[in-house]
Amino acid sequence: MRIWIDQSKCQNSGLCEEEAPELFAIGEDFLAYVRQDGAVLDQPGGEASQAEVPEGQEELAELTAKACPAGCIYLVG
Repeated sequence: MRIWIDQSKCQNSGLCEEEAPELFAIGEDFLAYVRQDGAVLDQPGGEASQAEVPEGQEELAELTAKACPAGCIYLVG
């Protein structure tokens, strides 16, 4: 499963990073980004910066995506 965030829809609630800091981070621009092996995928961001969800964290990724108030977290696969 892969995950990405549409920063154009992000409302910077911080919920994703609060609930799953191993999967998400708030960037210097105050928008949410996904993490891959601890690195923040903010270049270029969006669909072009998809991260692989680590084994065992798929449910956390799904729950966080559903809880996002902006609906900007997308799961692939």
